[in-house]
Amino acid sequence: MNLTWYVKQFTGLTTTQLHDIYQLRAKTFVKEQSRSYQDPDDTDLTARHVFAYDHGRLVAYARIYEHAGIVSFGRITTDSDYRGTGLGKQLMNHVMAILKVHYRDATIEIDAQTQVRKFYKKFGLIAEGQPYTDLGAEVIKMHAPTKKLVLA
Repeated sequence: MNLTWYVKQFTGLTTTQLHDIYQLRAKTFVKEQSRSYQDPDDTDLTARHVFAYDHGRLVAYARIYEHAGIVSFGRITTDSDYRGTGLGKQLMNHVMAILKVHYRDATIEIDAQTQVRKFYKKFGLIAEGQPYTDLGAEVIKMHAPTKKLVLA
């Protein structure tokens, strides 16, 4: 892999990057997971977008955003052709580094799909409560103060 990483606000995205992001998210969350929900949404407008290209192809994406005093991240995805290569770990290490720099005193809370909660646990997040259905997927709340977040 020859990855080029980016972190951009919405207004800094090129139209091609925005198109690629929406394509990858639709491929992952709508097509592969058979979910139906409003995407894109208004969160994109204020989020930090973290993504990587490999030879001109978008292969990893996440977004980080604040809502009601809580910092969250989501839409974590890697292209299906790149899964199992460690790219997801690289993506999360980028997300964790951004959280530690820009949100060091914040509380992190996410709605994690239950099948990947063990993955997020490696980065210092702790599951709380019972799983529930959100946007057509079984999720569980996970949280951690940034001082407990780790690079895996």
